[in-house]
Amino acid sequence: MRATSQRNQQGMSLLEIVISVAIAGMLMAGISSVISGAIDAQRSTRAQNEALQQTRFALNRMVTAVSKTRYLMIPLAENPATAWAESQRDVLAVTLDPTLDRDQDGWADANNDKDFLDVNNNGTRNVGEPERIDEDTSTDNTNDGKPGIIGIDDDNDGVVDEGNSNNNDEDAMDFEDPINGIDDDNDGSIDEDYKNDMNGDDAPGVMGVDDDMDGSIDEGGAGAKGNDDEDNLQDEDWLDPVVYYLNGTTLMERMPAINPVSGADFSAYPIADNVSQFLVQRSLGGNGRTVLVSITLTLSPPDNEPVTLETTIAVGSGL
Repeated sequence: MRATSQRNQQGMSLLEIVISVAIAGMLMAGISSVISGAIDAQRSTRAQNEALQQTRFALNRMVTAVSKTRYLMIPLAENPATAWAESQRDVLAVTLDPTLDRDQDGWADANNDKDFLDVNNNGTRNVGEPERIDEDTSTDNTNDGKPGIIGIDDDNDGVVDEGNSNNNDEDAMDFEDPINGIDDDNDGSIDEDYKNDMNGDDAPGVMGVDDDMDGSIDEGGAGAKGNDDEDNLQDEDWLDPVVYYLNGTTLMERMPAINPVSGADFSAYPIADNVSQFLVQRSLGGNGRTVLVSITLTLSPPDNEPVTLETTIAVGSGL
């Protein structure tokens, strides 16, 4: 008993201490490695989830814009006369949602002249009387002082805003495709380049029709043929483009200002970063009339797997 007590009082030997410290060090190193791996995995998962959420957000913005528009501006339809592709692009442009009212003033943002169909012919907009939107443009359809959409290569030929402001599809010809449901210039697109007499019939509004229901037909005569909505004003309601495009690896959304003074009055802001692919394809549905837009969006966050989402939406399907 006395010998055992003496040994316990002597404590651990130096060798035992060294071994214990070494074991503890290995345990700590293993624990540290596990913790570091867990933290890295958590960071990677968080970055992947953030990329997925960002991709979904951006794609949903574009799907909403396409489904809530009356007119797809870019991509244009494929033109067999050119050596480049018009229908497959890294740009998407549509006209502004005709129901969108961001400032809640009771008028759609796209209704530049606050015009409406005066069914009661009393000069006041009554409940149920519809607004008239994009119904009276100038020869510069977007009223931005540039061919096509200002700052954008509309026809994908590598040149931005070539020609004059009357060249709305950047094909070197001015207002050769009026609104009549026909591809007048045989470029694959329909009704994409018109003058201030939007339907080209040399009469205010639609020839022989009381467009504004005020009891008069074609008021103003041929001299007022730019008065497309028969309201005694000309060229006051232009097309308001919503544009999605790449700035480096950042996907930008461009929106018209509220109550813009012209088509050059807009704001642009980022909606997705680390974009490695943005592809927009225009096509026709099986009925040969419905315009479809296919969108593929890929985000590649640093040191993480890419995230890709894609969808196809019919133009105006949400209106």
